Amino acid sequence: MNILLIEDNKADVRLIEELLKKSPGFLYDLESYNRLSEGLDRLEEKHFNIILLDLTLPDSDKQSTLENLIDLTSKIPIIVLTGLDDKEIALNSLKKGFQDYLVKGEINQSILTRAILYAIERHKIKPKIVEDKYQLGIDEKDKLILNILQENYKISYKDISNKVGLAASTIHNRVQSMLNEGIIQEFDTFVDPFKVGYNTIAIVGLSVDPLKINQVSKKLAEFDEIQLIASSAGEYNIILQIIAQDEKELWRFINEKLKSIEGIRQEMNVSSFIDIFKMTHKIKFKIQ
Repeated sequence: MNILLIEDNKADVRLIEELLKKSPGFLYDLESYNRLSEGLDRLEEKHFNIILLDLTLPDSDKQSTLENLIDLTSKIPIIVLTGLDDKEIALNSLKKGFQDYLVKGEINQSILTRAILYAIERHKIKPKIVEDKYQLGIDEKDKLILNILQENYKISYKDISNKVGLAASTIHNRVQSMLNEGIIQEFDTFVDPFKVGYNTIAIVGLSVDPLKINQVSKKLAEFDEIQLIASSAGEYNIILQIIAQDEKELWRFINEKLKSIEGIRQEMNVSSFIDIFKMTHKIKFKIQ
């Protein structure tokens, strides 16, 4: 197994080397470079099975490092090496196609080798999943994990393990895989608008110039008042969900902001909610 390590911290390089040496039966060839450019140049010369990537390098900052390697994620699995303070960036990297991330202060021999092997195996099966866009890439255990996370996204992998009957490490890898495949979009808090002072919720249908739908949608996405933007095949080709503190604020937003956007025609349909009997962003899976 050819492993490419791009890491500028000599102590971290030595740590990775020592952990791999201690792994019985793990056959590998490790090459390390301390600059992103050097690692990418070496990648042109030799086939590697996986890349271990530090985010902060002498010739590239965190965001640039991720952006420069996004195109490579379809060709080779990449594991991000991160510090404790960069977990949010690391989680975002999974959404962009990177296979996994490891927090440097938490790495041990088994975690490292298992992450490498799982990343390579997931990368092998990913093209098959993408090939059939209608294939649901989750099984019954994944559905159960999703149900639990949607009820409490702060729950520990250990507690999920007790409920699902899988090892905590397996739960971790399944969650990372679902993040990587875009099944889990994000971990977030769902707030009831009525309980925090937003007493008006409305569905608004817009008639938009078909040639300007993308441009208008991007402009609409800039407003915090808008919770949902969707294209529609009905009479109105853009549907919005808007929250406001009261009806007066809603109509001020519509007249002063929405109608000023180029491409939106003056005719629109506004339906304000009176009572909400159920409101959720969860998908409850039925377990067979």
